[in-house]
Amino acid sequence: MGKLFVSGLISGTISGLLLFLIFSYVQWTTDIQLMTLLLDTRFMFAGDPHILFEIMLHLIISIVIAVMLRWLYDNQYKLYLPAMVAVWLVTTVLYFVLSNFAAEPLELNSYIGMLLWVIFHIGYLEVLHLCFKLGI
Repeated sequence: MGKLFVSGLISGTISGLLLFLIFSYVQWTTDIQLMTLLLDTRFMFAGDPHILFEIMLHLIISIVIAVMLRWLYDNQYKLYLPAMVAVWLVTTVLYFVLSNFAAEPLELNSYIGMLLWVIFHIGYLEVLHLCFKLGI
């Protein structure tokens, strides 16, 4: 059981940080506010939470997803691929939910922002899968 949590901690942190860094790079170079959308928690909390809090919350969610998927990978492999697809579908729907709940209008460039969001979350899941295959 400890190995499961360590694996989830490492693979969830790696994949979550990569997603954050890619979204940061996209926002920095194109002004498409994907990082802001990914980390925006102002609709849940009163006030303006610190960026480190938002990053930590994002990483905790990534770690929880990684632990659940790792358990499926190790114990219920038949359900692993459907679970990966389900996580991808949820993250795709979250694009629309989060953009509607954003505290202020975000510059997402419509279809381009959505397409990048979907592609990079597929990449996030691929990094998780690679970590699982490598035994991380």
